[in-house]
Amino acid sequence: MRLDGKHILITGGGRGLGYAFAEAALGLGASVSITGRSETKLAEAAERLAVSGGEVSIHPGDVSKSADVARAIDAVLERFGRIDGVVNNAGIADEAAFLDITEAGWREVVDVNLTGPFLVTQAAARVMSGGGSIVNIASVDAWGADGPYASYVAAKHGLVGLTRAAAAELGSRGIRVNSVSPGWTMTDMAAESVTPGVLAQMKSAFHRAAIGRVVETTEVAAAVTFLLSDAASGITGIDIPVDGGTLANLYILETFTDGE
Repeated sequence: MRLDGKHILITGGGRGLGYAFAEAALGLGASVSITGRSETKLAEAAERLAVSGGEVSIHPGDVSKSADVARAIDAVLERFGRIDGVVNNAGIADEAAFLDITEAGWREVVDVNLTGPFLVTQAAARVMSGGGSIVNIASVDAWGADGPYASYVAAKHGLVGLTRAAAAELGSRGIRVNSVSPGWTMTDMAAESVTPGVLAQMKSAFHRAAIGRVVETTEVAAAVTFLLSDAASGITGIDIPVDGGTLANLYILETFTDGE
């Protein structure tokens, strides 16, 4: 499975999963463009990615703003002449109890996590004359609720719906659209946000997942690059959870106690 000769646009590519996707795509022979809000972080990421070989371009901007999206698409076409794949990875979350969510907070999360992928997908699809593959990064939160993150959960549910709708309409243009739903993933940000004890559990004693640990960024990237490749030419309109089996067990019985 290779991506030789393909150009891949990755939103939110300056860190975490987005960076892992860029690194994996470069390793398979693609050239990549990464977007993000911070030009400094994008430049730092591009410098590190250059070690992998291949061409990397950076495009600072906000995916929830159509003008920024159009500017990035135009710049990519001017430099590379084509877009063969897109990874809609940019996303944010807002931890807030349902009754405490503000309208502004709600709109920001939905704008970045759902409107952004819509704008990027629409703009890219219009110029993908030779067909291609679009991968939306959803979440296991697209399969159920997860604590005080209602805006994030709603946006990710919507993203899976957008994936199916876009797949149904864009198939005739030779464009496949799928989504990947990561579970808890061992990103640098995740590792830095928990205590050493919790980190140890995440690595080897995460009993909520069938494999007993959270997934690695490389494991999520493997699913994404597969969907970007011609090896997945018959796959469109689906969501692939990469969660170590978190969704395989409803954990209903485990929530009860024996009363002692």
